[in-house]
Amino acid sequence: MTRKLRLCLGAVLVVLPLMASTTYADELPISMKWVGSVADAAIDTNGDGLFADTIDANAKGSFGPSTMTVFSEFFFMGFCDAEQKVLYLGILYSKPVMTFANGDQLWGSISSGWMCMNTETGEFNGEGGGEYQGGTGRFADAVGWFTVEFEGTNLTLPLGLPGFGAIRGTTDGAVELH
Repeated sequence: MTRKLRLCLGAVLVVLPLMASTTYADELPISMKWVGSVADAAIDTNGDGLFADTIDANAKGSFGPSTMTVFSEFFFMGFCDAEQKVLYLGILYSKPVMTFANGDQLWGSISSGWMCMNTETGEFNGEGGGEYQGGTGRFADAVGWFTVEFEGTNLTLPLGLPGFGAIRGTTDGAVELH
């Protein structure tokens, strides 16, 4: 095998896996870590006694620093433990908005997911999945998908007060810009 042929073959072997890992030429990976606070809103859209909540967080990730605001409501699905101290909640709906430093926004909608919340300690964790559905600026016609994992502590739950606490998480997925 000539040296030129070996170099070409080596280049192909290096580039080929990179090409295979991208499903669309315009699809970009998006990943961010975020931390913030969560608070109950005085809204119960499905009448189950569980209030919707809002998250305000700061994020760092693929497209630079951003703020994230999320409006969500959960519904009771059962318990995560045999002692019935950890609620198992499904996501009824959740709408995140990421606002980047230049003012561009990326909008999402979480369509599935769950959360387990300990009624004694206030600790919770969960995950969800959804789609990007446009935005403003460079994200005006964006589409894509994402998964989110989160955890935190409802600082007021053990006291029986409206919910307020700390939350942190990660979001990973892909977005296609048009």
